[in-house]
Amino acid sequence: MFSTTTLVVWSPYTSSGSILLFLVLALIGAGLILIGRRMTREIKLPRIGRILGIVVVVIWAFSILTFLRINRDLARYTGSAGNLGPIFPITIATAVCTFSFVAYISRHDGNRASLGRGFLAFIAGPMVFEFPFLLIVIPRVSAPLIPALIFLIPLFTIIFTTLAILLFSKKLAITKYSVYLYASMILVFAVWSLDGYSYPSNPVSFALNSISKILGFASVAALFVTGPQEISPNARKLLEEEKNKKSQ
Repeated sequence: MFSTTTLVVWSPYTSSGSILLFLVLALIGAGLILIGRRMTREIKLPRIGRILGIVVVVIWAFSILTFLRINRDLARYTGSAGNLGPIFPITIATAVCTFSFVAYISRHDGNRASLGRGFLAFIAGPMVFEFPFLLIVIPRVSAPLIPALIFLIPLFTIIFTTLAILLFSKKLAITKYSVYLYASMILVFAVWSLDGYSYPSNPVSFALNSISKILGFASVAALFVTGPQEISPNARKLLEEEKNKKSQ
């Protein structure tokens, strides 16, 4: 579990840039809320095919190993102590809670489905935060082009492949509440921009960073809170066992 707040320090936005960023994010957040209000039913997402899924997982794993190697080399070059950053405890605690919640609500579909969906939510939670977060902070990071690309290409590859891995689940769907929660995260970003979208080294930026990350995880968890599915054989067996226990 990583966060770019552990790896990148950026300069805050200036007053004019801060106001412009606030307006853009506020409009995006409000637009998402309107979209959520107009949703009358959940939008089922397609499942990824077996061969394509294998390719995505291989790229995902290779990108993570590459990214870790790059950051190890950067830490050695800069003499960094490898600090996990101030938000890491919030990230890992929220990830565990998200895993537990999704695994629990999926328990009737069997242990394999329950743990698998919990794992998907665990790894995807940070990514729905990191993607817009990176787009916002990249313009405020001073770095040479080539080192920046070497750092960012595997990072964005991890983000996109992790989100693609979510499509392994047949229960996944965009729901009204997932849209609302994601919109709330964007609106917290907007409030954060009024502080210049500064690094979480003060109480205000720390709190806004933490809240937005929690909302990002919650929006992913809401993707799994969907309508009734066709009952799988494992789920049917569990339901029959529970019914027999109650009747005895």
